[in-house]
Amino acid sequence: MGGSFGGYMSLLVHGRHPELYKAVVDICGPSDLFSFIDSVPEHWKPSMVKFVGDPIKHREKLTEDSPINYLDNMTKPMLMIQGANDPRVVKAESDQIVEALKDNGTEVEYMVLEDEGHGFSKKENEIAVYRRILNFFDQQIAK
Repeated sequence: MGGSFGGYMSLLVHGRHPELYKAVVDICGPSDLFSFIDSVPEHWKPSMVKFVGDPIKHREKLTEDSPINYLDNMTKPMLMIQGANDPRVVKAESDQIVEALKDNGTEVEYMVLEDEGHGFSKKENEIAVYRRILNFFDQQIAK
């Protein structure tokens, strides 16, 4: 389980080593480094090249490190949580991997917070998210 970079790592490690997990939770994690770099506001792009990579120069590495390229290995149940107004990791990042995983037959629950961005600014949303995570893990343990 993780959020933001931790969500990205949850997705990537699930794709590379599904045998290590029973279930996975991703909160606002990038699923494809190319679309992630492309989706940020224009004034963030120089920082993205510096911290994530250049889509042309680092194409091979960005491909290797994009969770969406490991869909066939993502076989464990997943809970994806996303803020609809997230400027850092836009909702389309989660939408694309949720849709692809469902098409692959992976069990995926998707919680979209219509009034949140990157994380939780409202206490009631934070409580709802952590309740959902707890219920999700409880269900997976019971299986």
